[in-house]
Amino acid sequence: MSLHHDLTGAGVPLLLLHSGGMTGAEWQPQLSLLSTKFQVLTPDLPGHGRSSLTAKHLSISGAGQAVLALLDSLDIECSHIVGSSLGGAVALWLVLNHPERINKLVLYRVNYHKTAAGHAGTRELADPAYWQRVGMAQMLSKAHQPQGGPDAWQQVIARVAEALAPQTTDHNHSLEDLARITHSTLIIAGDRDPLIPLDDQLAMLHAIPNAGLWVMPYTTHVTAANTWRSDAFAQELLRFLLGRGVVKS
Repeated sequence: MSLHHDLTGAGVPLLLLHSGGMTGAEWQPQLSLLSTKFQVLTPDLPGHGRSSLTAKHLSISGAGQAVLALLDSLDIECSHIVGSSLGGAVALWLVLNHPERINKLVLYRVNYHKTAAGHAGTRELADPAYWQRVGMAQMLSKAHQPQGGPDAWQQVIARVAEALAPQTTDHNHSLEDLARITHSTLIIAGDRDPLIPLDDQLAMLHAIPNAGLWVMPYTTHVTAANTWRSDAFAQELLRFLLGRGVVKS
């Protein structure tokens, strides 16, 4: 079954992959600007929103394969790609395993591997009480109703934590792996993100030959890209995707 998706705008394809527990609607604040320059594709990843999970467990490689199948069904041979958190892990898997399908790459609030410390924060985000406390439980319930009813969202966020468990995850790359990425790459990080240490983002910057790093100040893993920072976030994406990229000397 193909991933549920929306297509907006026209031009060079731009694939936006949402974070764990969210849906393609995560990108709604950026669509009006990005769709003026690109054909923007926003799928729901497997086991999220209106996309079913046909495998027994959610995995990064499985999500990557589903994305490839979607691109094939739409006759998209190559696309810019922006991945947020879980979507960033899928984007990283895609560029390492199918580099010919990627043009420019944006890795947003994602590490290159999952450590025990980082996964502790992921497990906190898999606790329904967290989302109830921040007032987003009702939104998640509505978004993931197609997964099995009003409480299905709790299983969705649990799957994400399981997919990123350090002992079993396929999101487990080395800096040597990153050195093989030849694509123009923008890394976006929060300077106070407990899940993605800034030192690791700097290591990624130095490992990827043609990468730039945008660090957002006073920012944790929730970067407000969909609220007060949404305009600046969209502008920065547009600047990178339409520019010539960063070339290191």
